[in-house]
Amino acid sequence: MQIVAKTFFGFEDLLEEELKALGAKNIEKGNRMVKYEGNKELLYRSNIWLRTAISVLMPIETFQFRDEDDLKKKLSYIKYSTYFSVTKSFAVKGAVNSKEFNHSQYPLLLLKDAIADHFRDSFNKRPDVDKSKPNVVFDLHIQDNECTVSLNSSGAPLFQRGYRKSVGEAPLNEIVAAALIMRSGWDRNSDLIDPFCGSGTIPIEAALMANDLPPMIERKNFGFKHWKDYDVNLFEALQDEIPRKPKAGLKFKIIGSDTDTQMILNSRENSRMLPVDNILKFEAKDFKDQEAPSDKGVLICNPPYGERLEIEALEEFYGEIGTFFKHKMGGFDCWIISSSTDGLKSVGLKPAKKIRVYNGDLECDFRKYEIFPGSLKEHKTRITEPRGRRPKTKK
Repeated sequence: MQIVAKTFFGFEDLLEEELKALGAKNIEKGNRMVKYEGNKELLYRSNIWLRTAISVLMPIETFQFRDEDDLKKKLSYIKYSTYFSVTKSFAVKGAVNSKEFNHSQYPLLLLKDAIADHFRDSFNKRPDVDKSKPNVVFDLHIQDNECTVSLNSSGAPLFQRGYRKSVGEAPLNEIVAAALIMRSGWDRNSDLIDPFCGSGTIPIEAALMANDLPPMIERKNFGFKHWKDYDVNLFEALQDEIPRKPKAGLKFKIIGSDTDTQMILNSRENSRMLPVDNILKFEAKDFKDQEAPSDKGVLICNPPYGERLEIEALEEFYGEIGTFFKHKMGGFDCWIISSSTDGLKSVGLKPAKKIRVYNGDLECDFRKYEIFPGSLKEHKTRITEPRGRRPKTKK
């Protein structure tokens, strides 16, 4: 079957690499999505293992249409009862980009009516429409005069992992957190720190990666479970493959800290849902008091962007972050995600890399600062000294 995995803008290449690792074939990268081919097992695996996918779709019909009437007629030809029963609830979602319609929601209404009418004509009964928690979700995508109707095999978005029970204000999306960790180049074998951890999303996602655990280890409900062809034995076999204990012998730490004690309690509560206690540690601590646990590692942080700070206070705050990096994080690659241009300018360090990402609707920079052990002058001296020779000393 053809499968489509949707993601956020800028993460398509990460999703493509994940799909290659799962064994997907004929992969084709697009805008906020990746197409590929696979079987039912890969469809299920995609929902369980993909860290950067929002949803996994199975297209059931693609066609060209002339106008509204032609679209309505062609939607009515689809045998929706092939895919789910009248006892299941459903909803219709999607995106429409076409000059044929004055209102972008109108084609979605046509699809909803086509589904309901098909069941009424076939069984003299309509399935319930449930916009909040539907059993089955249909995805409608229209570009100009091309329409694709798909079944959403995920149901609820895949950033709803199932482990996060307690959150604070503006929590970082789990998919974004996983993508930032991947972008950072963290080797999954060295220390990782988040000194603004909030409800613990970055540390928890990192701990799942380090223990080779899927992001959906705690989530049990997926859209495909409500399809007529759901294979319960296949799904349970895939669940049995998942390790339920943390890896033994890991020598590094993943540390999350925050000044808000309640956020640390929330982080600990969220992490208790998962077998990751072997490397995960949460501390109630100001970032300026955080110490590097080793001489090499990665720091990733999502500090306040300035919505509730005056410019002067924001610049001072980000300046303190830069000072913290310089004096406390020697040997670490330090990354910041922020939408605040004024704040990032105030860090006072030259970034080694800049990556444009989106955190929700906010366009952000994800910047890397390489912090050398000791002074920069000492670092340059070390890398220019000939190997195998000691510097001469005066007698």
